[in-house]
This record gives sequence, C-alpha cells and structure tokens, in this order.
Amino acid sequence: MDFAQLLREVQEGGGSAGPEEAEALVVSVLRAMAEVLPQDQLESLAAQLPPEAALYLRRPGQAPDPLFDSHLFLGWVVSSLDATGSRDKTVGGLDLTTVYSGDEAIRRCRCVFSVLKRAVDERHHQPLAASLPDEVSLWFAEA
Repeated sequence: MDFAQLLREVQEGGGSAGPEEAEALVVSVLRAMAEVLPQDQLESLAAQLPPEAALYLRRPGQAPDPLFDSHLFLGWVVSSLDATGSRDKTVGGLDLTTVYSGDEAIRRCRCVFSVLKRAVDERHHQPLAASLPDEVSLWFAEA
C-alpha cells in the first residue's frame, strides 16, 4: 500500500472530509503512536508502512513516554479536527463542540487504525494493541 492509497482509504472510510484532512489525521495518529510504542514495534511498524508514513513514527528519545495516556493521545487527534463553537448556556456551560470533537476523534482514530491494520501483518496487531494506552488499545482492537 502506498501513501496515497493509505490516505484514500482513510478518507473513504469516513475518517476525513478531504485529502488534506486525511493526511493531518494520519500524521497525528502516527505521531501519537510514536510517543507510546517501544522502539522495536516502531521499527517493525515503520518497515511495513510507506516511507512517507514511516517518517512520522520517529521520536527523539529511545523510550516511550510513560506519561502519554489515552487523553493525551486523543488530544493529538482532536487537534487535527476543525471544530469551532461557543458555550451552550442551556446545559450549564458545557461546550458541546468539544464533547462532539472527542467522540469524532475516537471515530476517526478507529478509522486510521482500521487502515493501518490492513497494511500491517496480522501477527503485529496484538503486540501493537498491548503497547497502546488503555482506551486507545480498545479502539485499536475494535477497528
């Protein structure tokens, strides 16, 4: 699978509205994965992806960030979404756009994971899932 096909599959799978958004989504998921996966898994994953995607699996240090949890992972994905809105005073000031963005980011994360799982040898799925933060591991398994 080449990078253009990977992006096309993410876009067609409902992960994004256009090619630029698909690329931003894939980049944010891969960069978040680079923060949490052990070096050997990063190298294995990078070897199975197009070079343009593997580029985003590099990280400055050798060890995964132990403080990088599901919320931080999701934050990287949410940052790729175009979400604007204002406070909804009828529900005590809950920002409905932010709530929606989190749900949408999870859906899009699953979409990217689904495409990645098709690109990666199946024997690597379980070790990858086991190395992801708790909730993210579930999203990967469900993808």
